[in-house]
Amino acid sequence: MSKFYIYISVLMLVTIVGCSKQPAEIIYPEPDYANVQLSSPSAVVEREGGVKEIFVSTNRASWSVETSSEWVDLSIEGNSLRLFVDENTTSSLRMAIIEVVAGEAPDLCVARFKLTQLGDSCLDLSAEATANCYITPTQSDVKFRADVKGNGHNDGNSRYMATYGARIEGASYADVVWEATFDGDKTRSVRIVDSTPVYADGYIYLRTGDVEGNALVAVYDGGGKLLWSWHLWVTDAEMSLSAANGIEWMDRNLGALNNDMNSISNRGMLYQWGRKEPFLPSPAAYVEMPTHSYDEDYNLTESEEEYAAIQQEIERLRVEVNINSFQTGDGEYEWQYAGFAAPVALNAPGNIEYALEHPTTFLACRSDIPIGEYLFDWYMQQDLMNTSGLMMQSESQLWGDADQGTTYKTIFDPCPVGYCVPPRGAFGEIPAEYACTYLSDDWTKEAYGWRWSGGNGDFFPAVGNYDVSGLIGETSEKMLYWTAESFGNGASGFGKAATLFVAFNDIYYGIYPLLDATVAGSWYSYGARSYGASVRCVREESVK
Repeated sequence: MSKFYIYISVLMLVTIVGCSKQPAEIIYPEPDYANVQLSSPSAVVEREGGVKEIFVSTNRASWSVETSSEWVDLSIEGNSLRLFVDENTTSSLRMAIIEVVAGEAPDLCVARFKLTQLGDSCLDLSAEATANCYITPTQSDVKFRADVKGNGHNDGNSRYMATYGARIEGASYADVVWEATFDGDKTRSVRIVDSTPVYADGYIYLRTGDVEGNALVAVYDGGGKLLWSWHLWVTDAEMSLSAANGIEWMDRNLGALNNDMNSISNRGMLYQWGRKEPFLPSPAAYVEMPTHSYDEDYNLTESEEEYAAIQQEIERLRVEVNINSFQTGDGEYEWQYAGFAAPVALNAPGNIEYALEHPTTFLACRSDIPIGEYLFDWYMQQDLMNTSGLMMQSESQLWGDADQGTTYKTIFDPCPVGYCVPPRGAFGEIPAEYACTYLSDDWTKEAYGWRWSGGNGDFFPAVGNYDVSGLIGETSEKMLYWTAESFGNGASGFGKAATLFVAFNDIYYGIYPLLDATVAGSWYSYGARSYGASVRCVREESVK
């Protein structure tokens, strides 16, 4: 069916107002601009076809409707627009844009309706369970539930569910927040999600493009408020598992396309502890960093001239490899990194709702308010006693691991269906005093990372991280991997979580106690929950 127009005439009613001899204030009417509204912004039709009906409201005497899609017929009855959809004999999802136009040039108002029809195959990513991340292949029609937050249960004692609930209410439409791939080329990033996502009947429908990468898709209410977002991990490489410490580990970082030690596609995404929203790593290639020479007691064995020359080269390379990625593809959001401190939050559920509504804003820890000795947490700035005498921040296990043996996946867990953030003790036993366990004997240094030779034998790349201020650093030099265990007591530091990390050239796992920076070195804040670090997901069933 070719493009056509349908016109409807509407009887205009005129009210005659009588005159008054009393003087009155002159009130000028508001400009009468053309307006048109639809009862729904989108709809989804099954492959077999069918009929959809929408209602049109306008303040103009006539309105027209047009479409260039030959597989849709239109019929108007009063203010009702009926769409008759043919059977889809192709294998792919297809979309029609229907425009309702009110008024005449130059005073026109256009409302667009998105009609999506499924092909003979549409993969339901949430068929087994719901999550904040879904793994999907390229060039595939997919759908997933958009009426439930994360896995729909457990908020890590953050009081979020008691305040906001686990159901998504009031969703009106879906859109791409951002999309990115690992080559730093924005022209390829736009091909990760191929179609505009459509929200209908509690589901999001879309087609992935021909480029592997990552994307964030969200649902919004009618006023444009972001209600919840999901990470699409678009990759064609099949995942494999290996065992270490009685746990089954994914073969790559969360969001990575491979685990090739020479490929930047092995980096995956970076996460602030307890947040589900991913952040982009540096898009720069790995480089071989020069290192200083130390004896076994970490005393320098170089001359002052040698040290200065090596340090100058290190600083030059650090500028080259630590680059913020601002890829957004066809997304509507912009990345906000350093300089965006978390709002002051002293009561649970803290800054969780703010973080959900600002998925591209890195929430750095604050240094401008005199609360506590160290402010390392984006969630809340201080441990506070509630009416029951319990520590709210210390109790809040946003990624689900309160104590050993009580692991559970929360609605904030960033891992895909069937996986979760590693539990306490995942990389080894942590001393009871929450210090660090020395693990270098179990790890072998290789180009651009370390291999867990004493564990599952997998490679862990030196992705780098975002520090507590939101600055990206240590790409090609260090690795920092989260587990689900966190701490909030004064002995181990406010707002810290257990991490696998590199200090100097040694591997440690646990919480590094808070010390003066001049004593502990530049890595004294490792484990701060405001850090952005890597996640290596584990099979959920293997940790229960």
